Amino acid sequence: MVRGRSTELREDAGSSPVVTTDLPQRRQLVVGSRSIPVIFPNRRDPRLKLAAVITALQVLGQAALGFRVSIAQILVCLGTCALVDAAVMLRREGVLVWPASALLTGNSVAFILRTSGTEHGDWWSLNGIQYFILACLLSLLSKYLIRPGGKHIFNPSNIGLVWVLLIVGPTKVFPQYLWWGPNGAPVIAALAVILVGAVWILRSVGMVRMALSFMVPFALLLGIFAASGRSFFAIWHDGPVEGAEYWFNIVTSPELLIFVFFMMSDPQTAPKERRGRMIYGAATAVVAAGLIYFQPTEFGIKVAILASLTAVCGVVPFIEKLVRPSDDRAEDAPVPSPGRAGPASRRLIDSARHPAVVAAAVIAVAAPVDAAALSNEKQIVLIERGLTGEADPQ
Repeated sequence: MVRGRSTELREDAGSSPVVTTDLPQRRQLVVGSRSIPVIFPNRRDPRLKLAAVITALQVLGQAALGFRVSIAQILVCLGTCALVDAAVMLRREGVLVWPASALLTGNSVAFILRTSGTEHGDWWSLNGIQYFILACLLSLLSKYLIRPGGKHIFNPSNIGLVWVLLIVGPTKVFPQYLWWGPNGAPVIAALAVILVGAVWILRSVGMVRMALSFMVPFALLLGIFAASGRSFFAIWHDGPVEGAEYWFNIVTSPELLIFVFFMMSDPQTAPKERRGRMIYGAATAVVAAGLIYFQPTEFGIKVAILASLTAVCGVVPFIEKLVRPSDDRAEDAPVPSPGRAGPASRRLIDSARHPAVVAAAVIAVAAPVDAAALSNEKQIVLIERGLTGEADPQ
């Protein structure tokens, strides 16, 4: 039974969620003698906009774009993330919260992850469902356990996808293709949804400059790579993708646009200041391009793009300190005693001993290193050329 009562969940930067109970609309779920506050979504929440965009793309993928993901796989991802998130919040805060972020995480995992052997049109297939569940659990564990300073620093769905793709490998799982098909009505409709959604969402969260800071240097660097003769193999293309096709299929890929507009733009894991967000966007572009340069396969390129965000998220706290006004930095920096390490040094040493900090550092370094190592995996080249492995064309 649900009764009216005022409740709101508020998440302050650098703190755990806080419950307040003094707002006009409120609800309670009465279970026996216990009253549990229930928090419903706010219509102005930008996460609802993002959910609408990704859901529209999922529908297009099922109806017209031939996405090799089943409705059952999508629903399991949504349900897994929602249940885990709701259970954690009920345990920690004693409230039932609409799991808006968790649903986005589940939707993102289902949107990008694919399992070998799943065919388009097999709507209720649970093929490889364990890999989807693993990606969802890794995503949420990173959010709740890796919290240096009391705040998660990694984009949850990003880290779950990166590690499932790296650990499980290309014979069992792979990311949604960069190429979504010929430029017919379905692809044009999908691009329209992405671009309109980008304007709708990026302006509301102040991420337009961040997106441009990524796209401009990334496009320039990929243009240099294409001109220098770089190429890659993809299962949807006969022979190597090279020249102008190399640039076009990466830089204008719907998958890359979704990554930049809807994954990198997460306000919880991006820097808060405008200048910091521009550095964040440009740094991710440079890391992504550096990892892509050596990749001979689409699988390697897609993992490189995803891993670049994992790496840069790991240094977001340093970016934020870099762009802080000098007056603020001076106020926070006490004068050290002669001959002894100052308070800042001691804080750095103490932080380095914290398990969450160690875990964040390991992940931020290991993700791009392991992604770079994919360039030496000859089996991936064979899979992309359709010569061996379990992956087959869309």
